Amino acid sequence: MSTSNTGSLKPFHLVVYSDAEVRGGAEVNLSRVLSVLPEQIRVTLVAVNPEVLDWLAAHRPDTATVLLRGITNRTDIRGLLTHRSTFRKLRPDVLQFNLSSASSCQWAILAATTIPRLRRVVIENSPMSVWSPSSARLKRLTCKHLSAHIAVGDRTGRMIETSTGLPADSIQTIYHGVPRVGRVPTERPEQPTLLTVARHDPIKGLDLLLQAFALVDSPSRLVLIGEGDETAALQQMCSELGLDDRVEFRSAPWGEARVADMMWAFDGLVLPSRLEGFPVTIVEAMLAGLPVVATDVGSVAEAVLPGVTGWIVEPENPPALAAAMVELLNDPTASAQMGARGQEIAESAFTIEATRRSYEDMYANLLAQRS
Repeated sequence: MSTSNTGSLKPFHLVVYSDAEVRGGAEVNLSRVLSVLPEQIRVTLVAVNPEVLDWLAAHRPDTATVLLRGITNRTDIRGLLTHRSTFRKLRPDVLQFNLSSASSCQWAILAATTIPRLRRVVIENSPMSVWSPSSARLKRLTCKHLSAHIAVGDRTGRMIETSTGLPADSIQTIYHGVPRVGRVPTERPEQPTLLTVARHDPIKGLDLLLQAFALVDSPSRLVLIGEGDETAALQQMCSELGLDDRVEFRSAPWGEARVADMMWAFDGLVLPSRLEGFPVTIVEAMLAGLPVVATDVGSVAEAVLPGVTGWIVEPENPPALAAAMVELLNDPTASAQMGARGQEIAESAFTIEATRRSYEDMYANLLAQRS
C-alpha cells in the first residue's frame, strides 16, 4: 500500500464504529486518521460511549454521529438488531470497526455480517488476545466475511492470528503514524533525564521501570508523564525505592500543548510495557530525535532497531532495562547518533501522511471491487 490514490478516490460514505468505553491508544490512533482523511470521504461515527464519541468527532469537522447502547452478550437480541438496523439505515460504502483488543466489537461485527454486500473492515490496534475460546470462535466466523483485516504492525497481526486461530498472513499491516513534532519550552532537570509517557496502568509496566531505575547508578533523573488508576501506588513504590529525589511525576498536558512537542528536551524515551500493539509514543520520540529503550512486545521491534535507533530488552526484566538505560546515559554521543537515525527512519515511514496514503489506497482498492 504505497501509491496514493487521493486524486482518483471517489466520494464515498465511511461509517466507523467503536465500542470503547474510555479513550485509549486505539481511539487516539483513530482520531489522527480521521483528521487527515480527504474531504471526499463522508464520515459517520457510531459509538457506545458519549464522551468517546464527542472526542472523536471533534477531530473531524461536520462529522455525523450516532450513539448506541453497547451489545452486552449473545443473548442481547435487541442490541444486535438495533446495531444491524442502524448499519443498514446509514447505508455505508465501507463499515470500519476500530478494535482496542482482539475481542472488541465482535457482536457488532456479527450484526454487520448479516447485511449482504456490505464492505466490512477491521482495524486491530492491540495484540491482546481474545477473552475466551467462544470469543475466538466468534472472531474466526466474522473474519471470514471481512473485506479487509488490518493491524497496526506485522507482529501484532501475527500474534492475533496465532491466538485466535486465523489463517497465517490473513491480516495486513498499516502502521499508524503521528503528526510532525515541534518544540515547545519544557522544564527538565539539569542532569541527564529520561522520559516515559504512559497511562498509569499495570499493562504499561511503570512498576518495572521504577524497579529498573533504582538499579541505575549513573547521575540521572526520570520524568513520568501520564495519569491513571495506578498513580498513587506508583508514587508509593517510588518512595519505597528511595527515588523521590530522582523521579518526577507530571500530568499529561491538555489543550494546545502536546507531549510530543516536549520530548526534544529529554535524553531518551523508555517504554517498559508488558503489552503493546504499535505504540505511537515511540514514533513521536523518534521524530523528536530521541533514542528509545523499549521492551520486546507487540510490534515495537519494527521501529526500535537495536544498536541503530535504541535498545530492545525482554519484558518483565528490570535488570535488563536498567542496563540499557545505563548504556544510553553513559554514552551520550552514541545515543544522540541513534536518535538522529531514528528520526530519519520515522520521517520516512511513520508519519501520519504515510498512514493517510495507506488508508486511501485501501479504500480505493475496496471501492474498486464489487460489494
